[in-house]
Amino acid sequence: MNSSQKFLDEIEGKNIDFLIGAGASSEYISTLSIGEKGNEHSIEDLLTDYNSQENAQAFLKLLFFDSSVKRGLVSTDDIPEEAKNTLESYKKLIENMLILSRHNGFERPKRTNVFTTNYDTFFEAAFDDIALDHPLAVFNDGSRGFFTREVSYENYYFNVTHSGSIDTFRREIPSVNLYKLHGSLSWSKRELKDKEIITSSLENKLLMEITKESDSCCNTLGLGRETKINSKEDIQNYLKLIDKNSNLKQNLQEFESMYSKLLIVSPTKRKFQETVLQKQYYQLLREFENELQKANTVLICFGFSFKDEHILELLKRSISNPSLQIFVIPYSESDIEYINSVLKGYTEVTFLKSPKGELGNFSVLNKFLEGVYDIEIR
Repeated sequence: MNSSQKFLDEIEGKNIDFLIGAGASSEYISTLSIGEKGNEHSIEDLLTDYNSQENAQAFLKLLFFDSSVKRGLVSTDDIPEEAKNTLESYKKLIENMLILSRHNGFERPKRTNVFTTNYDTFFEAAFDDIALDHPLAVFNDGSRGFFTREVSYENYYFNVTHSGSIDTFRREIPSVNLYKLHGSLSWSKRELKDKEIITSSLENKLLMEITKESDSCCNTLGLGRETKINSKEDIQNYLKLIDKNSNLKQNLQEFESMYSKLLIVSPTKRKFQETVLQKQYYQLLREFENELQKANTVLICFGFSFKDEHILELLKRSISNPSLQIFVIPYSESDIEYINSVLKGYTEVTFLKSPKGELGNFSVLNKFLEGVYDIEIR
């Protein structure tokens, strides 16, 4: 017979962190894999397999950009209809984070840290949309400035207090720190005062140029939103088309050259083209590792595949922290099997599964955070 324990009681008063992966945005932004279910090849696997073939590399990056990247720069000013459900889910998640933060006592910061591998701007759009309803809350994406917003790992580590108009009291207000481990579509490189910096803006001209080049290549190849590539044989057929078309080959090279300038961590073994991004990446990973080592820390994972080798290594190392608790919202039973296999012998994971048998989607995550669902004990 199964029993349950209160999930909210289990995490109350603790240092709460979230690890959010591509599955969180997958209702609007698809994740790219090739092959039939159960025998799929990830984009990283494919780029590794075709490592020595230039045309294949460019083609696979084109597929990845077209399916999983180009639509990710979302804002509340012009939100596509098909993105609205995803935005609402992110807003609900942030609302729940703020509620959890407010329950913390004076001895612990009212702070929630969100580590995400996603390039998209759903978190930024969600907080912007709810900010008017939460004037006593702070959202920090690591950027600072007014007209030029510089992104830096040095822009964290703040506890914000509210003192009233005549300084009669001081109270800490809830804050959410967003760490974009794999970069962002809102990031651009800029020279300022003789140094290279990362700036954040919803106007990314480079992204627009790459999208134009990408669309041109896809049209030439006959690729559309509904095109299915189910096998490596399909990839080989497209590569034959590219090999016969010198103009297309050149256009793909131009696309790849522009794509490499985006400040995002590509799903390749060679992750960096830009030094400024490399520095930011390793510093943010260090912050993630530091969080995992803090006493009484809770890490809630959602939409994350556990296939990123650097993050997986940090999770394995976290075994040295006996008070760390890792909770995972698995999408399916196969996710549970895979996660158990890669973390076996390193650290314990508690899976948060819907008592109704639902797939592990945003609704399930938010129901656990709202206390609707509890941990099942077998």
